[in-house]
Amino acid sequence: EFEYVQNVRLPGMLHGRVVRPTPQSGATLVSVDEGSVAGMPGLVQVVVRGNFVGVVAEREEQAIQAARQLRVTWSAPAGLPPQDTLFSVVRAAPSDDRLLDEAGDVAAALASAAKTVEATYEYPFQMHGMIGPSCAVADVRPDGATVWSGTQAPHVLQADIARALDLPVERVRVIYTEGSGCYGRYRSDDAALDAALLSQAVGRPVRVQWMRADEHGWEHYNPAMVFSIRGGVDARGQVVAYDYEVWSARHTGQRLLGEQTGGGWVLPLDPVFVGHDTLMFYDFPNRRYLLHAQGQSLLRNGNNRSLGGLPSGFAGEAFMDELAAAAGADPVAFRLQHLTNERARAVLEAVAAAAGWQRRPAPKPEASRTGMTTGRGVALIEYGDPPNQTWVAMVAEVAVDPASGLVRVPRIVVAHDCGLVVNPDGVRNQIEGNVLQSLSRTLHEEVQFDASGVTSLDWRSYPILTFEEVPERVEIVLVDRPDLAPTGAGEATTVPTAAAISNAIFDATGVRLRRVPFTPERVQAALRQRAG
Repeated sequence: EFEYVQNVRLPGMLHGRVVRPTPQSGATLVSVDEGSVAGMPGLVQVVVRGNFVGVVAEREEQAIQAARQLRVTWSAPAGLPPQDTLFSVVRAAPSDDRLLDEAGDVAAALASAAKTVEATYEYPFQMHGMIGPSCAVADVRPDGATVWSGTQAPHVLQADIARALDLPVERVRVIYTEGSGCYGRYRSDDAALDAALLSQAVGRPVRVQWMRADEHGWEHYNPAMVFSIRGGVDARGQVVAYDYEVWSARHTGQRLLGEQTGGGWVLPLDPVFVGHDTLMFYDFPNRRYLLHAQGQSLLRNGNNRSLGGLPSGFAGEAFMDELAAAAGADPVAFRLQHLTNERARAVLEAVAAAAGWQRRPAPKPEASRTGMTTGRGVALIEYGDPPNQTWVAMVAEVAVDPASGLVRVPRIVVAHDCGLVVNPDGVRNQIEGNVLQSLSRTLHEEVQFDASGVTSLDWRSYPILTFEEVPERVEIVLVDRPDLAPTGAGEATTVPTAAAISNAIFDATGVRLRRVPFTPERVQAALRQRAG
């Protein structure tokens, strides 16, 4: 029968919990007072290995109680900067600057443009927010190890655990068992290494089930990112200059948490960056795309759904709308006049037709009125490397209440070209899942921290989309291309959502939101700034 990793049980299995400092604080171990748990019912062993501290007990509730009672002294937190300085810290961090693409003379074209636009977009740390926290079971013996894990990278996990346990890799077996979430979180299954280290110490199978605060506070987040873009249009409304810069740490390749020893979260610079997700498909004669690639992140960073795609799509397509507004052009028509790629044009035209798009510039004429106001926004993206990219166009319709700052999204229309469509129902399911998760990330999600570490440790401090916020309609047009190989649908529709909603809010209210998430407080602040 179908079974999640949380359901795995083995004969003689024990239960473990890991004791860690304030989440992502950079603190290191000073001392452990094992006497603080002496005589506790069911306690089998306190395990200390470098910076790793854990307890093993006969029953799960006994392990929880022992972990709470064990007195552990940690060093003072390394100290994080104030959260309101996050994006200036990101911009100031050392970087390996890489020119992704360049053509023409951007400076001269900007100087001669009829109108110029300049904007900065900011994207915060966000977590995966798995509904069920991480869990794994490990049985480590002197001659080998078996691990039950929901990992999406079993061969990588096998090598990581072999290294940590000092075993030959062929002596480590990873048995994939369905987990509670994926799309990046299980790129590194931290609970699997926790269980393996504890099992090796006691010589019996150990199950480790993280708590909610563990999952929220210690998982890896997408890097916080900053985008600075300048553009110019001529008297005919054509883009003549485009100057794009992005600051980002690496989006993949994180190490297991149990292998970290505190301090900054440093990853090698090669090979995967947000630069691979930068939108560069428009036909701009004078252009420059510059990546400030960073190896250090304030918080633990790594894979999240679409890697750098959602932040890059937000910045690139929100700015494209800003250029369209400067040119006084309809946002769909403006994009089409800068596109020669046939697949890109086809999905954009398909979504406009399905949404009943009426051509006009944004914002709509009555956008400045008081009371509830509505608007529509469009975004176009490609995901993946040519020629195997997926194309997605999205139209979002929003309703904004200026009094409360609340944004509702009653309708989203998606046109999706992933080459050959093998299973239409499966593709639709993936698109709908992408829409809901990216809508949650757009409207709500932001990891909070203070000088001592991460403070987003529950669903109150890290809210996600609720059932009543789910759009009434998610309409999907599949652009099937039987002549092409399938190019994937698992992540692509995540990418345009923030931009489409940002553009719709501008259409409804006349204000631009350039920092995700679009919380009621930020909407109200933007409206006050426009009014003042």
